[in-house]
Amino acid sequence: MSLLPFMDSRLGRATMRAFLGACVTMALLNTPAVQAQSADAVGVIYAPTLDVEGRALTLNGTGVAYRALVKLYTVGLYLPTKVHKTSEVLAQTGPKQLRFVLLRSMRVDELGKLITNGIEHNCNRQEFFRLIPAIRSMGAQFSRMQRLGAQDVFTIAYMPERGTVFLVNDEPVGAAIADPLFFPAILKVWLGDQPTTTDLKNALLEQKAQPVLSALE
Repeated sequence: MSLLPFMDSRLGRATMRAFLGACVTMALLNTPAVQAQSADAVGVIYAPTLDVEGRALTLNGTGVAYRALVKLYTVGLYLPTKVHKTSEVLAQTGPKQLRFVLLRSMRVDELGKLITNGIEHNCNRQEFFRLIPAIRSMGAQFSRMQRLGAQDVFTIAYMPERGTVFLVNDEPVGAAIADPLFFPAILKVWLGDQPTTTDLKNALLEQKAQPVLSALE
């Protein structure tokens, strides 16, 4: 039996793999990088600075959260100093805020589940168990609300002297939760290694999408 058909078949498969690889590479190179979407794209404008008990906070970045194609809320991150890395956000010791503007009605328990699941996904088991009392306190505060409506402003604020405070339309929902580890854990829901979405994380940190060629290295 001649080996030529077998050799031709192998050569054909190798050529086809090379051709398909080249096609994929060209498709990637011709696909525009996805850019993180800021809140102003949906008509929500965040103030560039906030005065919080006499201390100035700067808007670090804003983004839009989706469920499938439905816009859920926008969020703005306020910090003492503008930075572009999660580690730099967590290293800042002053007051901080995550400020949400609802784009549609949302049950408060949805938000509670989002935060709880996000904390669990972004910390180890021991850290999560350490935060359970704070999570329960959050749940007790959320149980006093039922629903947030479109255009409501929901704020998660951190004050170093007091702890984490939840506010609806700038009115506190309950007492501050003192655990100093709670707010950093909440930040990681949106900025951690497993954020709600990478696009939203990039928007809050004002990071651009990675160039395709860098991702292929």
